Amino acid sequence: MKLAICVGIMFLSAFLAAFAQMLLKKSADEPHRNLLGNYLNAKVITGYSIFFSTMLLNVYAFTAVPYKYGAVINASSYTFALVLSIAMFKDKFTWRAICGNLLIILGIAVYSFDHFIPK
Repeated sequence: MKLAICVGIMFLSAFLAAFAQMLLKKSADEPHRNLLGNYLNAKVITGYSIFFSTMLLNVYAFTAVPYKYGAVINASSYTFALVLSIAMFKDKFTWRAICGNLLIILGIAVYSFDHFIPK
């Protein structure tokens, strides 16, 4: 039961990290009054706070999730980032991005279910 909860926490952490990236991108696209304003604004501070929170979530999740699966689960943040950038910024997606993300999802599926593959 704890393993399932921690895997869910890792996927949530990956989603939150992708969302934090969107906040940083949004802040980078906005004009700021001075150089300090580039780094000390609400979006940047919130984005890095979310990154710090995801680190803490991952530290807890690794108490139950084996390390070999953690990196694979965290790779889902690339897929979340693609979906969020399309939803939030109306970014145009390319077939290369779609194929790359499908390969990530396929890799997660294959690696996660390796105990079903006969050895």
